[in-house]
Parts: sequence; structure tokens; C-alpha cells
Amino acid sequence: MKQQPLDQRDLALLFQYGLSGLDLNHGIKLSFSPGEFLLHAGEPMEYIYFVVSGKAKVLLSLSDGKQLLLSYFLSKGIIGDVELVTDTQAASTTMQAVTEFTCIALPLRIYAERLKHNSVFLNILARELAEKLMERSINGTITTLQPLNARLCAYITQSANGGIFRETLTEVAALLGTSYRHLLRSLDQLCNDQILQKEATGYRITNPKALEQKAGDFYLLK
Repeated sequence: MKQQPLDQRDLALLFQYGLSGLDLNHGIKLSFSPGEFLLHAGEPMEYIYFVVSGKAKVLLSLSDGKQLLLSYFLSKGIIGDVELVTDTQAASTTMQAVTEFTCIALPLRIYAERLKHNSVFLNILARELAEKLMERSINGTITTLQPLNARLCAYITQSANGGIFRETLTEVAALLGTSYRHLLRSLDQLCNDQILQKEATGYRITNPKALEQKAGDFYLLK
């Protein structure tokens, strides 16, 4: 993780959330490399985050230690909104960077009360929460109704970096709620269909259009 001071573009993004009247000198910009964790469910929530760019997956931790994929953030949005409005001091989900991921972080110990008394910010936050609720409900329904192949294509579409899918397959199987063997069979079929090509470092996407057609819009927060 890299830390930088805020620049004018960062301040302009925060102003879009109605924060122009706040002293933002305590804010910082954080950058995460692919695979780095922003949050772990149950651990202290120190910041509220405003996404600048990049992609991170949102995971739900279950009581048996397993994790399920909830959604992706794509270059916008607030992280920590649920925790802010519910006065929860621990993260409710786990978040992991998929690509280079940059966000603005405001310390909750300094800004929480100020944000909760900012009507413009709260209206924007409420709209984003409603959008997330709808999208995750749709994603949950699709995940239940659609076969693994479609869910896998969606996952590859969103998590590939530079056209290469490199994630640990045992972890992917757990996230998608399937067995490792079933996952391998699905990947082999995509290779036979010339949509993927197996390489030493992972799977190269050779037919992105076909992959997207099979994937649909799973896990996509627009």
C-alpha cells in the first residue's frame, strides 16, 4: 500500500459528495496493488473510502471460514458507508484489490460525526446504498439461477488483469461455491471453445467478446 497527500483532483472528487465545506487536511490517498486487502471483515474500520480508480472485489465471510463473492467496485463509490450509518466500528465485508486500486481515505475518528450531519453527503450516500442493494439483490438472484459456467465467465471477465486470469483456482472455486474439479472442467471447456488459452502463468483470454457474452453482468457495480 502506498500513501500520498490529496491533490486538487482528489479534492474535486470529494466536493462532488458535498464535502467542500470540510477541512480535508486529514485525508490521504491510498493505492493498493492487485491482491492487496483494503479491509478484512471483523477488523477495525479506520477510514471511510472514496474510490478514485481501479477494481476491488467484495467478499462476504461466513461462519465456517468460507468466503463468497458479493460484487465489484468499478472506479467509483463509497466504501464504509454501511459502517458509518450504523455506527459499526468493524468492517462488515472483506475487500481485495483486483487491479491497481486507488481511493481517498478520511479517518472516521475525525470525520464520522461531520459526515453524519452533512445533508448533501447523506443524500448521495443514501442513493448509493439503494443502488448497491438493488444490484446485489440482482446478483444474488442471478447467481442462484445461473450455472457455474456463466458465473465463472463473469468472474474471469472482471478479475483478469492485462488479459490474463491468474487467480488461485482453489480460492476461486470457494468464492463461486463449487468444487475444484468442477471448476477445472469448466476452464477446460472454455479452452476447448477457444475462449481461453492455458499458459504457464494462468489463462489468457483469446476471445473477450465470447467470454463477455457468456458472463452477462454478474457482480458488476456500474
